[in-house]
Amino acid sequence: MPSAIFEFFEAVADELETENSTVLNRANMELDAAHDLLFQNLRDETGSAASEDAVARAVRILTDHFAARGSPLPFSYDESSGRFSAVDTEYLSFIRKMREIRSIGKRSSEFEISVLGRLSVRATGSLHRVGFPRKRKKKSSDFNKHLKRLGFNGRVLVGNEKDGGFDILWALPIGDHPHRPLVSVQCKNGLYNLGEAHKSVGTGSSSLSQHLGLQTTVHVPCVLFNDYLSKEQLGQKPLSFVPLGLSDLGSLSPAITTESL
Repeated sequence: MPSAIFEFFEAVADELETENSTVLNRANMELDAAHDLLFQNLRDETGSAASEDAVARAVRILTDHFAARGSPLPFSYDESSGRFSAVDTEYLSFIRKMREIRSIGKRSSEFEISVLGRLSVRATGSLHRVGFPRKRKKKSSDFNKHLKRLGFNGRVLVGNEKDGGFDILWALPIGDHPHRPLVSVQCKNGLYNLGEAHKSVGTGSSSLSQHLGLQTTVHVPCVLFNDYLSKEQLGQKPLSFVPLGLSDLGSLSPAITTESL
């Protein structure tokens, strides 16, 4: 995670684990070398001379980052006192857990399950964790039979394929199977990697092509990383998938918005 701002975000989440409110700055933290470097990087990234100014600017950037995703910042900050207070304790707990398991291969299944839980906070319709490991769908024939419930034919998995590029499928609450659009969410328990994303999308798109009622282009492929994604990081070229990160799993406020003339 190259951004000091998001490293600081996770540091705040850690500090709010034991206390719902705390003053967090360079002076009152028991700084080890890592924290000292964090504040130095935070000053550099925000163009600030003082750590207090860097913190204030980082909070403003984070507020805008979450607002762009329809979510409030999960903690409040009083610039006059330097005090942080927890607002969304469930989401902060989720962030701490994701930091703990990041890039640990044997905990990828745990990441997938946790993502499903957070998606349920934002989504309507139905969410299905169908990817590997399939504890109850070990045979390809059983997996294909299960996917028929979501509008697929029986040829999604052939040969020795494990999951067809599917981790989570979200059936949108509109239309009826097989004419109901799907969102495919591939979960990556690591930092953003464009090559890994393309690989996931390629496999998933082949499987989506086996849908009975709708063409592949109707469905939406997403790749969600255990990371935070900025516009600068994603670049300017159009992507063949929706790139997602942990900040896309924040609580919605309000739950829905409408716009009309």
